[in-house]
Amino acid sequence: MSQAIFDLNESTPAAMMRRIRSGLPAESFVQAAEKLGVSQEMLATKLGLVARTLNRKRRAREKLSPQESERILRVARVWNRARTLFRNDDAIAEWLLRPSASLDHAAPLDLLDTDIGTAEVEGLITGLAYGNFQ
Repeated sequence: MSQAIFDLNESTPAAMMRRIRSGLPAESFVQAAEKLGVSQEMLATKLGLVARTLNRKRRAREKLSPQESERILRVARVWNRARTLFRNDDAIAEWLLRPSASLDHAAPLDLLDTDIGTAEVEGLITGLAYGNFQ
């Protein structure tokens, strides 16, 4: 059985890069959608991925491309960082889906399709952890 992406994200950077480059199991995408409580179609759209391609790969037990793998791991990385702020998974999922004035009224999940957007979300989490609520 493959390592869950939310656990994999806590590995060393070198281990994560190896897994990204070799491709995560397509089932990782399903894990991420279930954890967030959103449809696979919605998550694919938010991450700039094609749901039909991901579903085909899952049915065929193929691995995700490095680009797809990296986008899925962004969700896990942000989720794990948000654990420092929220008491439970439901609160994290709600926060990721709620628009934030600090993110120009975008939901954190809406920004995880790019590195720059992900850095903004991670910066917001760090700021909130240190009491900066702007």
